[in-house]
Amino acid sequence: MRALIFCSVQFLLAVTWTLYVAFLPQLATQAGIPRAQVAWILVMDQVIFVAMDLALGIAADRVANGMRRLGGWILALSVISALAFVLLPSASSPVLLLALTALWAATSSALRAPPMVIIARRLQGSASSFLVLASLLGIGLAGAVAPVLTARLREASPLIPFAAASAALVLAVVALRWVELPPAPQRGGTEPVAGAGPRRLWLLFVAVWLLALGFQVHTAINSGPAYLRFVASTELVRVMPAFWIGFALCVLLPETPWLRRFPACVLLLAASVLGTLALSGFTAAASLQAVLAAQCLAGGMWGIMFGAAANAALDAGHVGREGRCTGLVFAVLAIAAFLRIAMVASGAAKGALLAGLMPWVPALAWSAGALLLALFVAANLAYLAASAHTLRRQARSG
Repeated sequence: MRALIFCSVQFLLAVTWTLYVAFLPQLATQAGIPRAQVAWILVMDQVIFVAMDLALGIAADRVANGMRRLGGWILALSVISALAFVLLPSASSPVLLLALTALWAATSSALRAPPMVIIARRLQGSASSFLVLASLLGIGLAGAVAPVLTARLREASPLIPFAAASAALVLAVVALRWVELPPAPQRGGTEPVAGAGPRRLWLLFVAVWLLALGFQVHTAINSGPAYLRFVASTELVRVMPAFWIGFALCVLLPETPWLRRFPACVLLLAASVLGTLALSGFTAAASLQAVLAAQCLAGGMWGIMFGAAANAALDAGHVGREGRCTGLVFAVLAIAAFLRIAMVASGAAKGALLAGLMPWVPALAWSAGALLLALFVAANLAYLAASAHTLRRQARSG
């Protein structure tokens, strides 16, 4: 039941973003904002996500330290977010639209890092990592239905889907609060022991940023033109979900008995290497079948990478800084989205400098990320060996 609830929360949150992006041009025109400026509104959203993911991740740590339940705090922010989202279709001026958008983006960040704090503080071992991956499965399922959802609702009024998605999301957060366990008694302080955690954490977060940048460029810039070499534009809705189908199929693989024995950052490194090969195959593919196979594999590796990055951040922040570390993961994801949107909006993605390189940017970014992860693993061999021993003992016992 808990896995279904955490999955539903992230699924519905991702669906609201899909609806928002699909209807934003219409909402901007209605409010008197030129369609040419829509991309810069999305850039503004990512800047807000960066700031709020960090702020709310740190706040979630403090709330979790001082309160028996974190879910009530998340629910209050989610209700504000839902109200702002429902009011977006009625915005009749640029100031009102931008204000509601900013409020929605800021408060919706409460459903990114803070639920991970609930998972990390209330559950231990494989139960914790499984719920993290189940949450991200919701994102993959939302990505798979996004092309169909966008195509079906393109001519519809935004009010009903906005209201329905918001109501369902609030209900999911209510259920999240209902299943939240009380905090387990902690032995000693809540602060991590100095020197006990991994070293050179900056390598991990820079690597995640590079992986996220490759993901953004691949899915939002390169995938469409690659498909259009083999299918008509009207058929895109049929093939575009391939990446997210691969994501959904593979995101739970780290919880299989064999892979559960390895620390999250080791899985992250392995998936980034395999993902680089998949992206290279995607770029060189000479048939639709090859494109789809490479796309599914790349999506599957991104699913493992996303889950492994979240679990590695939780491990690095244990105990007391889980929100800060997972907030940083979501923040670097937003920075990558910011750069991708800015490249497209400014025309740099089609400029002479980047146009020829763009098909290879994802593979280059993922290979650079893999190199940094290898350095991170090399710097933490003793820590990872101890983690692997603990994980193997847990796998044998459960």
